[in-house]
Amino acid sequence: MVGVDRDIKKRWMVFALVNLLLVILIFGALIAGFGAYVATAQRSAVRDGVRGYAEELAALGAEEVRAAMNGGSAQVFGSPEYRFALYTVTSGSVMIETADEFLGINAPALGGRAGEGRLETVGGHSFETYTAQTYSSSEGDAYYYVKVFAPCDSLVAAMDEISVYCIPFVIAFIVVAVVFSFVWGYIAIKPIMTDYVKQKDFINDMSHEIRTPLAVIKGNLENVLAVPDSKVSEQADMLYASLEEVDYMSDISSGLLNIVRGKSAGRSKETKMSDVMSETVDMFADMATMANRALIANIEYCDIPVDREKIKQLASVLIENAVKYTREGDRITVRLKNTKDGCVFTVADTGIGVPKAELESIFDRFYRADNAKDIPGTGLGLSIAKAIVEGMGGTISAASNVPCGLEINCRFKRQ
Repeated sequence: MVGVDRDIKKRWMVFALVNLLLVILIFGALIAGFGAYVATAQRSAVRDGVRGYAEELAALGAEEVRAAMNGGSAQVFGSPEYRFALYTVTSGSVMIETADEFLGINAPALGGRAGEGRLETVGGHSFETYTAQTYSSSEGDAYYYVKVFAPCDSLVAAMDEISVYCIPFVIAFIVVAVVFSFVWGYIAIKPIMTDYVKQKDFINDMSHEIRTPLAVIKGNLENVLAVPDSKVSEQADMLYASLEEVDYMSDISSGLLNIVRGKSAGRSKETKMSDVMSETVDMFADMATMANRALIANIEYCDIPVDREKIKQLASVLIENAVKYTREGDRITVRLKNTKDGCVFTVADTGIGVPKAELESIFDRFYRADNAKDIPGTGLGLSIAKAIVEGMGGTISAASNVPCGLEINCRFKRQ
């Protein structure tokens, strides 16, 4: 995110926060729902068991239930985990009958309504209860109820522990969701950021570099207009100077566009690497001869499929640079070496070279070494070469040539 515009950072943050909200809403809801299901499933099973047992007892009638209790057994019908009591409600009073010693001592209230399940505390212990109305064959105005108690201390404790353990889990989930959302947001918005930065760099570079040429052109035109009756021949120097500045601006704009295209354009696999290199070297052979430079080429066969125009532009930039920064009688060597993993393209010369301390900087836009500033140029050639090579997934490096000059190495991997 270094050097990224504040607006891009803001967009990234908004995108990441939207992702975070979606992650929490979707996955959080799923996880919370699953946790709630796990926490309540066992309790629901206990409630269903208590209700079923209470309804079985109520179906027997009050006399049958009382008879079972008078026999001294509180464990009937194959359900020893349940306790029960019979409540007789008359006008103004409620009487409890039970064979369970614990219930007899604590005498829990009837409470609630018939057909209702509740979680109650009796004698400091938790119970799931269910009350069912039963009947009596005897005459009278009394009402009879069977209330079943299912001990659930361990279940309540487990649910409490789940609630406690959910806190760090929720915190961890939020942290993971935040990290995931920001990383996902960064990955998703990275292409937009890249294109935005390229556009901004292009505009900034152009606005910076064309100020001087425009000032020169403006000054020359003002001088021409200051003498409106003069002939073209009399103003030729200023007109030619203006044309040179126009050509310079054209070169800069083309170079910057090539840098952007070199990084963003997709690779079209049209021809083999060695074929393009051979054609480009042949194209520069006459140029080198006319400039009194020795151009030596050693092109090995390399079957890596490449975009013809991109590779031709790369080779042209490096060979043209080598011709420009060498002197009469110097040597330029062009090599394409096939390797196990791909190939290495090298352009070496015996020209003026680059100081060792500046080798890392020569691929920067508009950078020109101190010993090359008297030679016309824009400082964009090696930047274009770097953009093309990196756009193809390769690497480019510079080193001092022996005994003098500069060597540029471009390494490409076979896909």
